[in-house]
Amino acid sequence: MMKRYAALSAAIIMMSLTACGTFAPPQTSETTATTTAVTEVTTVPPVTTVPMDSSVSETTTKATMSEDEKKQLAANTFIAEFFDSAISFEDKSALTKEVLKKCPFEHSEESTNGLQRITLKCDNGSGTIDVLCIDLSNSDLDYDLGYIVSTFGDYYYGFTVGNMQGVTEDNFATNYRLTNTVVTKGKYQQYGSLQKSDGMANQFGYAETYAVLVNDQLTVVSGQFLSTDMMERQSFTGLMTEFKGKIPF
Repeated sequence: MMKRYAALSAAIIMMSLTACGTFAPPQTSETTATTTAVTEVTTVPPVTTVPMDSSVSETTTKATMSEDEKKQLAANTFIAEFFDSAISFEDKSALTKEVLKKCPFEHSEESTNGLQRITLKCDNGSGTIDVLCIDLSNSDLDYDLGYIVSTFGDYYYGFTVGNMQGVTEDNFATNYRLTNTVVTKGKYQQYGSLQKSDGMANQFGYAETYAVLVNDQLTVVSGQFLSTDMMERQSFTGLMTEFKGKIPF
């Protein structure tokens, strides 16, 4: 099944309209590890919108931007070009069904134009996992492979964290980010864990995005989970591990 971006973009926007929390990836206690065999961008800003005054020329605006704002603008530009290029979507329902055979949670699946969303429910919490595979073989993106996988990974991690109700970046106790580019393939991973209290009970949360770009196929699995039971969070991280194990690198 080959699908173009337009319909998927609408699906993501509709999902994001119902989400709460911050869109930007948390940056608390961050560890970055990078193995590089080709040119790679290792520091990419959160995907947020840089305010632009239409009455000011582009040259003047860029001249007054901070370095972080310039990097944000570059990332935003890349994401727009990425989705506007000749990409298509591969069906990963077989992978999803295989992993869910051992799913410890009550779950439902929704497939929308290339994006498969799994909704998880349990006694004390809930979460989601998105699975998608993007074929870049016909795209004309003029970007380094490492930049593609790391920038798209940051973009989708921010989207995933934004779906965590009532969560801010200050709630995350740990954050880990890894990019690994070797010759013609790249891997991205970012995850964070949190523990927060509403005065009545503790909440345990986890968010992770894992992306692999091999042979022009960008496969992404990204999930978030919140529960008042720490053991349920551990079960969720185990489920994410099962998904990652099915994506060859």
